[in-house]
Amino acid sequence: MKTLFSRMAVIVLVVGLLAGVAWLEWPTPPAPQPLAAPVDEARLAEAAIAAYREEHEMAAAGKAGQWKFDASASNGGGEFVGVFGPLVRVRDAAGQGWLLTTLNADTAESAGDGMDSFAASGVNRMLLFALRDGQYRLAAEEQLEMGTNGMAGSAKVAQLGPRQWGWVLQGGYLQQGYSATNVHFFRADGGKIRSMGTLVSEADNSGACGEQGSAACPLTALKVEWRWQQVADDFWPLQVSWRGKLEGRAVTKQLSLLPNGQGEYPFPQELNIQF
Repeated sequence: MKTLFSRMAVIVLVVGLLAGVAWLEWPTPPAPQPLAAPVDEARLAEAAIAAYREEHEMAAAGKAGQWKFDASASNGGGEFVGVFGPLVRVRDAAGQGWLLTTLNADTAESAGDGMDSFAASGVNRMLLFALRDGQYRLAAEEQLEMGTNGMAGSAKVAQLGPRQWGWVLQGGYLQQGYSATNVHFFRADGGKIRSMGTLVSEADNSGACGEQGSAACPLTALKVEWRWQQVADDFWPLQVSWRGKLEGRAVTKQLSLLPNGQGEYPFPQELNIQF
């Protein structure tokens, strides 16, 4: 019996020693690697605008957020004072990151209060940046001249569909009794800025033709309302309604418009009156 107990004790001892050796020789797990810092796209967007300002030699103007710069325009150009719009960061269906914004600028002579000549226009810029190699890089920009007396029109980034983005620019004029307001639609398309057409959203000649108009000068007093219907299409339908007088005729019309094969809204030419 003693011999049996002795043998069992030896077996237990050997097993214990083997377990200890195995425990002592178990490989040490590798030290955890630090996680990569998340990309601060908001900071990258600000850096892209700072680089754009530096490239165009912009200087801080009198008010916070305003920037002075020289720009070419059809009226000869010169010094402008502008403000950048909100920085809108989006991703397309392929996951590509984009930054869209605007720059709206009045002539320096206008002093922000329409003090320039009637023929002087402000400038509105659409800016499109692509996120590549950890930076937002300028992919495209377009400039429109709108407004009078040195004052720019309005421009803003707009969502055109679930994964579609672009810009809406609006400007108008009043001259010798004629007034009109135009809305310009643009879309971001693979690193390019493409026009989607222009809608005359208001037209009025009552200042020249009188409130009733005449046979020689028929009255136009047309107002247009528009909005996007947010449905699950690639592009949201643009709902447009016209009402008022057009060259003496009463007008009431509603349409739901999608971009055509050229990527433009098919606005009816007969309603898009130009004075």
